[in-house]
Amino acid sequence: MTSAIRLVLGVSVLAMAVGSAGCSSSSDGASGGGPTIVGGSGNSTGGTGNSSGGSGGGTSAAGVPLTPMMGWVDGMSNDLKIQGAFFTYADDTTKMSVTDDTMSSAKICIKGTAAKVMMLCTIVAPAVDCYGTYWGAAIGFNLNQPNVPDPSDPTGMKMMGGMPMPYDASAIKGFSFDVDGATIPLPTQFRFNIEDATTQYCTPGAKGVKPGTNTYMFTDVVSKCYATPPGPDASTIQKGVVKISWQVVTNTSSTVPFDFCISNVRALQ
Repeated sequence: MTSAIRLVLGVSVLAMAVGSAGCSSSSDGASGGGPTIVGGSGNSTGGTGNSSGGSGGGTSAAGVPLTPMMGWVDGMSNDLKIQGAFFTYADDTTKMSVTDDTMSSAKICIKGTAAKVMMLCTIVAPAVDCYGTYWGAAIGFNLNQPNVPDPSDPTGMKMMGGMPMPYDASAIKGFSFDVDGATIPLPTQFRFNIEDATTQYCTPGAKGVKPGTNTYMFTDVVSKCYATPPGPDASTIQKGVVKISWQVVTNTSSTVPFDFCISNVRALQ
């Protein structure tokens, strides 16, 4: 890892998996969170190579820029007062492959290999959902996170990200963002998620994330996106969004390599 990241409660950036809540093809998509952090220093290493994913590109959509500085978006930097940390997290197997997670002013990057889902995992306790045990990796972004004094600093001068809170996104129609990198997963293996305190809403395979500029409205993102039919769309949670995330999805056939960056995130009105 090239990022120097300050953590709450000393939790490792990649040690926190969302467990059975990892938006698997069998779980109910409940939110597992990930560590609460303020991003540290580091240069982007996402690269600009060709992707294995579908077509993308184009001009970035209009909207309110949510620009991170060292992994943190300050509420004073945008009219919507969105504030919080970008962070990376992965399941216990996938996290061992992550060789780089980078926070920079322009891009948030992650590189590794999502584990293959081993369907006999329930033989070993406490696993009860193999898609939840091997759910992949993600970049997350909290939308309403206070900046609080770092308890490790006796002077009280240093600050860190506090507990994420729900954000009223009623004034927002959706989000746009850019994706680039040396190894971008196929759209069927790459989801954009919107989450409240209990449920993860995700993009169906036909609307998966592609290289270039991506735009999603709340109505494009649904609960149980892997099911037929899926559940309600994310417009039902607009008054209480906790975070958005970009997830590399696992499968039972093979591992999924990834090396990508997220940038130019915008809230659409």
